[in-house]
Amino acid sequence: NAYLVSGGYDKIVCDKDFPIAERTSKWGAHDHLVFNRASDDALSHTDDAPRFTVIQTSSSHEPFDVPFSSPEWQGHPQKNAFAYTDNCLDDFLNRLKRSPRYGCTLAIIVPDHLGAWPLELPEAAQRHHVPLVITGGALKQDAPKIIDTPGAQTDIAATLLGIAGKDASAFPFSKNLLDPAAPRYAVFTEPSLIGIVTDTDTLVYNCDAHRIEESHGTDAESLVHSCQAYLQATYKAVTEL
Repeated sequence: NAYLVSGGYDKIVCDKDFPIAERTSKWGAHDHLVFNRASDDALSHTDDAPRFTVIQTSSSHEPFDVPFSSPEWQGHPQKNAFAYTDNCLDDFLNRLKRSPRYGCTLAIIVPDHLGAWPLELPEAAQRHHVPLVITGGALKQDAPKIIDTPGAQTDIAATLLGIAGKDASAFPFSKNLLDPAAPRYAVFTEPSLIGIVTDTDTLVYNCDAHRIEESHGTDAESLVHSCQAYLQATYKAVTEL
């Protein structure tokens, strides 16, 4: 709660905002109830003021106990839970589509990192390779488009602000993924690792052992200094807040 408040969120809906009878999962209310609450809130506004809403799902997380049973995924609780959350998301977007405000709605769908499937991915870069989906009635593009620019969750801010024609200088560690002039790279971290992915190279560096854990590409080893510089810059920015 303190993290969200410090981030500027002015209204937070949490597990305590649901009746006890609906808090039947380990993490609170199941995803279909969370999405229903979010769509009710979104559709209750009758003015044209812009709004920014974040929805965090939790049912696709261990223990994968969800009110949904797909015959296709019997014996696979993780995949069944993913199918459940996917179905909840689909219902949510379809409900928004029936709203007159959908024409000015942009939906950003992104996970955090690998947590449950596949069960074993030994390489750190694979564990952090996730999709970013941008959809909604506000898009001018009719046909689906695949963008292969490497990026990270931090780049969502500058990308959205770029789409809106707004200044993104308040986010120095974010870049516009739709800007062809922006550098093409993504950075990810774990407690003892930092990784960087470019169009041609992937490097994972162990900061505790001071050694390269993964190196793929034509000149990956040269990215060690880039990783070190990135960490120094981010820590310096945090200490100067």
